[in-house]
Amino acid sequence: MRQEMSTFRSRLRRALLLLPVLGLALGAAGCETLESLNPFNEREKPLPGARAPVFPEGVPGVDYNQAPPQPANSAYNPYMNEPPAEGAASAAGPGAAPAQ
Repeated sequence: MRQEMSTFRSRLRRALLLLPVLGLALGAAGCETLESLNPFNEREKPLPGARAPVFPEGVPGVDYNQAPPQPANSAYNPYMNEPPAEGAASAAGPGAAPAQ
C-alpha cells in the first residue's frame, strides 16, 4: 500500500511540473515572433557602410539559361540488366580473364 502511494505521488509531482512547461510552450507557439520575449530589450544595430550587390550582372561562370548539370552517376540504374559498354571495366574484378 505504501509503495503504491509513493508511486502515485511521484507521478502526480511529474504531472504538476509538466503543466507550467507545457503552458509556456503553448504560449510561445502562439507568438508571431519571439523578438518580444527579449528580457534585455536590446536591438541589433545594422553594421555601418553602403550596401552594394556583390555580383550585379550575375555570378560569373553560371549560365542561367542552361539546365543544371546532372551528377556523374545519374545514368547508373542498378535495376536494369544491360551489358556494360564496350571498353568499360569488367564487373568481375581485376583478376578476371578478358572477354573474347
